[in-house]
Amino acid sequence: MASLVLAVSLAVCDAHAETLRTLDDALAATFPGARLEARTLVLGAAEQRSVAKRARARCEARLVTAHVAWRGDSLVGAAYTDRRVVRTREALLFVAVGADSAVARVEVLAFFEPSDYRPTPRWLDRFRGQRQGPRLTPGNAIPNLSGATLTSRAVTESARLALAWHELLLLPRLAVSGPAPRRAP
Repeated sequence: MASLVLAVSLAVCDAHAETLRTLDDALAATFPGARLEARTLVLGAAEQRSVAKRARARCEARLVTAHVAWRGDSLVGAAYTDRRVVRTREALLFVAVGADSAVARVEVLAFFEPSDYRPTPRWLDRFRGQRQGPRLTPGNAIPNLSGATLTSRAVTESARLALAWHELLLLPRLAVSGPAPRRAP
């Protein structure tokens, strides 16, 4: 009986927890057929401040992984994940940035708040083509989510952080190093 009560309690506690998609699935859908390489970006204190200023959002990350997509030696884009608390629980957000430094895709990989607060794919599509700037805020280029203002802010901040990581950290490093050598099959 005690194990049944424990199992029911755990199920109730995790009733709102939902993993929606894996990182590998999101990368494959975003960059079909591209060669992917993971690059770790190490942020010093000065870089954290620069990113935070550019993104107009707190940048607590000291390590960021850029999942860089290549077709031959041409950059297709890069994707970043950002884990953040929305209200009281975490969400794992995926932001892909195209070679043109505009948002290519935003997805929610995991969402542990009640599903009523989860953004819809239609709302997330509004980020496509957006660039870093003062209009990339809820209520401007991105409409507010009715009843989910904290979600709107969290997703928008993640998009601005990904754009800042891309422009301030990844692109300058790629200009110096270029693509990683291809491995023989």
